[in-house]
Amino acid sequence: MNDYDISLGAMRDRITEAVSWTRQEQYDEAIGVFEKYLPILSSEGDLQDKRVAAASFSYYGICIAMVNHKYADAIKYCNLSVKANFLDPEHRINLALVYLERDDRKNAVQHLEAGLRLEPSSKRIHRIFRDIGQRKAVMFTFLSRRNPINQWFGKIREPKAH
Repeated sequence: MNDYDISLGAMRDRITEAVSWTRQEQYDEAIGVFEKYLPILSSEGDLQDKRVAAASFSYYGICIAMVNHKYADAIKYCNLSVKANFLDPEHRINLALVYLERDDRKNAVQHLEAGLRLEPSSKRIHRIFRDIGQRKAVMFTFLSRRNPINQWFGKIREPKAH
């Protein structure tokens, strides 16, 4: 069976299944489906197919980051989804997860905060913040977080357990 022996509707169903696998952190199972059907759906499908593809790119991006560790590509796909679905916090969460996987906490937090502005009650975003921890506000806001005075006050305000 080649790629064209399956209908576009069946491809949409397979992509939806891959999105579900990605949400369950089954990245290895999902990435193959995305790589097989997303190019066809996004180039040859109708408007509905292209919307499904655009909404799925951020999930594909997570899979690329988690399986292949190709963070630039992952960010590119996630950004496509964020631009196409700018009012859906789910895609900002996916982009944040890619940044976290890349050890880029600053960008991850920016996208999580943007997601919270869209959906303040998002349980998923609050859970991620709980998992990664949130920094306390700096003591002197007119100084940068890296300023030695703020760093010193941060250390005495909340010492780390050894």
